[in-house]
Amino acid sequence: MRRFHRLLSLLLLSCFSAGCSSSAGTALSDSPSNTVISANVAATLAEDHLGGLGDILVATDGGTVTLTGTVQKAERKARAAELARQVRGVKRVKNDLEIRADVSQ
Repeated sequence: MRRFHRLLSLLLLSCFSAGCSSSAGTALSDSPSNTVISANVAATLAEDHLGGLGDILVATDGGTVTLTGTVQKAERKARAAELARQVRGVKRVKNDLEIRADVSQ
């Protein structure tokens, strides 16, 4: 049973790190998978030194990142998009963040 868990863990780790991509008739690209891009954008937002961006929802499709949620100021909305654009593999950012001054951060 322990061996099965190790094998399963290794399989999941390799799948995540490889982005679960397949080469079914296409050349592999150097670009990370949508899942990896989303995780990296979310981590970048959460680590921002100004704070308040950790609760933003991130979705990625074909390298296009969509940001949803709420922030307190227009500056925070712009900062979130700026940070997302800096992440490897991001081709475009769709910023659907709402600005609400009453959001506690």
